[in-house]
Amino acid sequence: MKKILFLLFLALPLLTACKEEEKPDEEAFIFGQWNLLCEGNCIQIYKFEGGKLYEDNMRSFREAPIIVYKTSPMDAKYGSLAQELENSFPKDYLMPRGLQFIGCPNCVEEGGYYLAFERESEIIWWQVGRIPELWPQEIRPFMEKMIQTMREFPPQQ
Repeated sequence: MKKILFLLFLALPLLTACKEEEKPDEEAFIFGQWNLLCEGNCIQIYKFEGGKLYEDNMRSFREAPIIVYKTSPMDAKYGSLAQELENSFPKDYLMPRGLQFIGCPNCVEEGGYYLAFERESEIIWWQVGRIPELWPQEIRPFMEKMIQTMREFPPQQ
């Protein structure tokens, strides 16, 4: 019995030691627009992560199967605009409808708007059409704010 208690006493520091802190699953808010059939820069996608805003580093979705971003963030004033936009995101309406096309009957020909929340473990996205009359009332104010916000960003090169 003394031997068992001694072994437990030796093992106690191992059992109570602090675990290495897990890295939090940081969330990124992604938004922008795309066109499939166009010339020049066919996408303008932005990723807001860790208080910084990054613009895509692509000219089309045909370039890669995933969106890649520039490594340097945009000016902090644009990050503030992205934070305001994320704060106005209609989560109550859209989150239950994740992984969907919304008001987007002709996305292939017309392109659309892209919205997503990305974590290391998952991505939830929406494609929203370009015709405001087809948008559900619940997302119209947000969509109008998103379009206005993107107009305030500098043109992508």
